[in-house]
Amino acid sequence: MDHVVNMRDAKSQLSKLVAFAQKGDSVTIAIQGKAAVKLVPIKPRPVFGLGRDQCPPVPWEAFAPTTDEEAEQSR
Repeated sequence: MDHVVNMRDAKSQLSKLVAFAQKGDSVTIAIQGKAAVKLVPIKPRPVFGLGRDQCPPVPWEAFAPTTDEEAEQSR
């Protein structure tokens, strides 16, 4: 659906217009009756592999040296 709004209305209805754009609707903001800008959603970039926030935390003890006995027990 196409939405064309003037600047004054766009200021007071910005959150609603952003929601329309995120759903895929065309939103155009006009200044003095002439189309000036188009509101479009930002496409998320694909993430390859695990992101920084998706990795489980590793405790520092995991990097501590082990004795031969501890190494034998973990096998």
